[in-house]
Amino acid sequence: MIISKIIKSALATSLLVSALATAASAKDGVLRIGTEGDAPKFSMADPSGNVTGFDADIANGICAELKLKCEFVVQTFSSLVPSMDSDRFDVIISGLGITAERQKKIDYSIPYATTPLYFVVAKDSPLAGLKSLPEIEKAIEGKSVGVVTGTTYAKFIEKRMPGVELKTYDATTQQTADLASGRIDVAFGDSPTWMDFLATPDGANFTKIDVKIMAVDDPDVLGHGMGVGMRKGNTELKAKVDAALCKMVNDGKVKEASMHWFQDDYTIPCKK
Repeated sequence: MIISKIIKSALATSLLVSALATAASAKDGVLRIGTEGDAPKFSMADPSGNVTGFDADIANGICAELKLKCEFVVQTFSSLVPSMDSDRFDVIISGLGITAERQKKIDYSIPYATTPLYFVVAKDSPLAGLKSLPEIEKAIEGKSVGVVTGTTYAKFIEKRMPGVELKTYDATTQQTADLASGRIDVAFGDSPTWMDFLATPDGANFTKIDVKIMAVDDPDVLGHGMGVGMRKGNTELKAKVDAALCKMVNDGKVKEASMHWFQDDYTIPCKK
């Protein structure tokens, strides 16, 4: 009987300590953020542990809205979800794509950003002046379109443009080499790829068609964009983060960070 009481007392003490630790974190006014730290322009950590990049700007914006102090915890990307489950940090902000598989393990904030996709053609191509996705879908029928194998971009073309001659590549460098040499008419990929390619001598004679393809254009194929990850069931934190993100989107702060790092607007409009 006495032993039973001792065990119950120890258990109660353990639960109290755990609760106090959680409460202390909130009272201290700190939001612990897990991030990769080795993803240029998104999340970059220097030897002193200072984190900069798009993800850091989003995190600092959320902390400012919630009047909390950001505390970054740098981890490898693959270890972020299990480390959050072990309470090493409160949220994940690391270009984290919203996927059905991850949603089984964690909750997400509203989507706030997505990497835009573009078609790239020669500057003197009649395709260069197209102004809408339906125009592109009609105009490139029968033409050769290059995409990187296994990407959502390839799936998008297969679904939406079955009449093209699809050419796939194992690497972006192979795709851009064929585009530069004229072996394909059109290439399709993400904004960072084209920002780098168009700045090279090989890319000087090419241009993006001025039609931005976003995740919201076909979420079943392209996904739902990036969200802040958090442990399941933390509804209070989710509500606060969602409100902060929505305000940042509406105030143009997500766009500002995106334009600074990527020279393009990655913002997903807030639907709340």
